[in-house]
Amino acid sequence: MVNIFLIPYTAWRHLTMGLWCGVAGLVSWWLVLTAIVVGGADWPPSWDGPVLMCAVSTGVAVASMVGEVNLRRLPVLGRLWRVALTGGLAVVFTLAWYGLWSLLGSKLLFSGAAFAEDAADASLVSLTFRAGAFAVGGLGAGCATGIVRKGRGIVSHMAGGTASGLAAGVVWHLLGSNLTAAISTGDLYLAGAGMGLTWGVLFGLLTWGIPDELYAGWLRVLSPYRYGRRIPVDSLDGRPKERFVGHFPRGLDLYLPLEEGVQEMHVSVAMDREQRYRARGLTLQPTKVRRFLERIDLRYDPARPAPLETRLSSGDRLLLGEGEGQAELEFIMLPKEEQ
Repeated sequence: MVNIFLIPYTAWRHLTMGLWCGVAGLVSWWLVLTAIVVGGADWPPSWDGPVLMCAVSTGVAVASMVGEVNLRRLPVLGRLWRVALTGGLAVVFTLAWYGLWSLLGSKLLFSGAAFAEDAADASLVSLTFRAGAFAVGGLGAGCATGIVRKGRGIVSHMAGGTASGLAAGVVWHLLGSNLTAAISTGDLYLAGAGMGLTWGVLFGLLTWGIPDELYAGWLRVLSPYRYGRRIPVDSLDGRPKERFVGHFPRGLDLYLPLEEGVQEMHVSVAMDREQRYRARGLTLQPTKVRRFLERIDLRYDPARPAPLETRLSSGDRLLLGEGEGQAELEFIMLPKEEQ
């Protein structure tokens, strides 16, 4: 299962839901194939398309919702009804869109005598006549997850779902055809596997990513005095918060000794309502923020009406003081449940 503690706050975290949903799409395709080959499912050939589209659509939609409820640590009942509702809506929307496509799409696009016979052939492996089926399958998954998420990002869910379904159809067509030896295998088994994997990966990447609200900012001491000491920047109620660093024994959020070159009021880190973090210099002594290819001097300028500040990102270092007495802090993002 997806676990927020196993997902560090790096750029790679955005791939997590894509890989998770990709596995779900692959397993969904495999279950349909197993039902036919091993289970001996005996439905009419015209059902192959609706069953496959419905299975993969439902699989990736449910996987996306399972990932979210697990990351948010929702109560068990809250997880169950959201996952069940997502699965049910995915089935309903996929079948509804598929039926509408079969009824109207084929008649509007393939109504001529040259296409009528091919369009009605359920065993024909051709993206020309199946692109709409993949599109409405992805749209069904996007509608289901978007509704359960109370309409937040519904446009991106519908667009991302449709795009992932179409991309899965393209991969299915390329791998299953004999267009070029470089990308085509002519193997419908590999084509189906590539279809399920592509559908899930793109759906997870395009519809719902891991939001920053699941993480909280922390200040960690890296210099020898109080090494490893850390405090959270976020408040428990989610309101804006500011943490002060200095060497006053009382009234500060993070105490560092005077021997480290830290002034009474040296620096603060504030968080606003949009969960954006900023460092502010509060002393005339050297105060710097160091990040990749960038150095920012936050030393207080008495000629300015307010302290200098800069946005902070996970991994930024704050250097307080100079020389051997320099103190070093690190700003890091950790899961909110981290203690």
